[in-house]
Amino acid sequence: MSKETKGILFALLSYLLWGFLSLYWKLLSHVEAYQSFSYRIVWTLVTMSFYILISNRTKFFKSQMKTLSSSKKASFSILLAGIFISINWVTYIWAVGHGQATEASLGYYMMPLASVLLSIIFLKEKLSLAAKLSVLLAFCGVAYLVFQTGHVPFVSLILALSFSIYGLIKKNVTLSSDASMLVEAIIILPLALFYILVISKTPLSHYTFTENILLAFSGIVTAIPLLLFAEGVKRAPLNKIGFIQYINPTIQLCIAVSIFKEPFDKSSFLGFLLIWIAIFLFAIGQFLEGKSIKQNELME
Repeated sequence: MSKETKGILFALLSYLLWGFLSLYWKLLSHVEAYQSFSYRIVWTLVTMSFYILISNRTKFFKSQMKTLSSSKKASFSILLAGIFISINWVTYIWAVGHGQATEASLGYYMMPLASVLLSIIFLKEKLSLAAKLSVLLAFCGVAYLVFQTGHVPFVSLILALSFSIYGLIKKNVTLSSDASMLVEAIIILPLALFYILVISKTPLSHYTFTENILLAFSGIVTAIPLLLFAEGVKRAPLNKIGFIQYINPTIQLCIAVSIFKEPFDKSSFLGFLLIWIAIFLFAIGQFLEGKSIKQNELME
């Protein structure tokens, strides 16, 4: 098996795991979203600390921390990254637990297009014709959903923008994926502990044995797909991985409609259809652009 094939398989597995993650959080729907999030942070810290120890990466992690501490810009960036990934996680957990999994899936469909918009605003990147049409169609799709439902899909917008901003911020951080995940958990830990110990009125004894086990495993559930994705990106080009990223929200949508029995009427379908067409145009544009660059490199 080639290096690239392995990378695509790693990325595919990560997207499949993320897609089915809504089932996991649905099992914890009786646990308050902020409580689930706080324990997720605690157990992610434990999981990543254990991973770094058993993989003999302690020295590497220390060197990464020295590099991070020597740059105020990088330190501030990782702090902001921790804040925005927290917003994303809390919103997603809340959405699944409150019958908004369909809207959550829409957010992840919109995420690549939101990233494009941010790259225009902050990185001054130019858009291809396909990308411009994609953004316009996606905007029309969201506008149509707002018009038909009478409310702005805040869950979708928060998920799309928070993860896109998170990705934009991480461009300024050179930490490895495992070190970054551990540092972000450390940054958010005081807030999580404050909520658990001071604000929350519900002890763990209030929850069932199954719910406590699920909370304990939330760190592993968080870490595994992220590490798989990081390994996939190392081995395969982003333009190929980009094609399979829509597996995640597609699985989420199927689960929301078929298992969670969330409503998905004609109006919702038409709004989603516009966004799906936008994504298709965007993906095709990315593929053709990548192919053109590769051909130019070969000619040179």
